[in-house]
Amino acid sequence: MESYPIEALPGAGDVHMACFTMVKNAPDLKERLQVQDKSLAFAMVESNLIMDVFQLLLAATKAAQDNEAGKLSTQSLSSEIIYNLSPTKNISDSLKRFSITEETTSLIAVKIGGNPIEVMEDMSRTVDGILVSFSKLDQEKDMVKLRQYYKIDTKVTEDKAILNWIIGAMAMKNAQ
Repeated sequence: MESYPIEALPGAGDVHMACFTMVKNAPDLKERLQVQDKSLAFAMVESNLIMDVFQLLLAATKAAQDNEAGKLSTQSLSSEIIYNLSPTKNISDSLKRFSITEETTSLIAVKIGGNPIEVMEDMSRTVDGILVSFSKLDQEKDMVKLRQYYKIDTKVTEDKAILNWIIGAMAMKNAQ
C-alpha cells in the first residue's frame, strides 16, 4: 500500500492506495457496492484504466475538497473518487466505466483518511487477491478503453502525453 498526503487539505488525511491482482471475489464486491454496503470504506477502481498513480491522487484530492465543501456529486466519498476519474459529468456512466465489474481480476483500492495499518488490514481482509506493486500498472493498461473513454487522439502515443491528456480531460469536466 502507498499513502500520500493531500497537501491542500491536511485535515482530510492521507490518500491510501493498494493494487491487487488475481482478485477472486469481484462478484461479491460488486454486489456489496450495488447495495451500498456501508462497511466498504474505500473505492475500488479497475486498475487497467489507470495510467499513473497521479490520476488517482487527482481524483481523490478533488473528492476530498468536494467533501469538505459539502458538495459531493455522488452519495459517498468512495464513489466520488471513481466519479472524478471520468471526463464526463454523467455519474452513472462514470461509475459503470471506472468501478469494478463482476469480471474484475485486478483492482486498486483507494481510501482517504484513516490509520494506514488499519486501512491496509481492511483492504486485505475485504479483497481476496494478491497485493502487488504499482509498477504492475504498466502491464495492466487497456489502451483501447483509455483512448475511447478520454477521447485520446491516435497521434498521441507517448505515455506522458497520454497521461497529460487524461489529467486534462478530468480537470476540464468541472469547466463544462
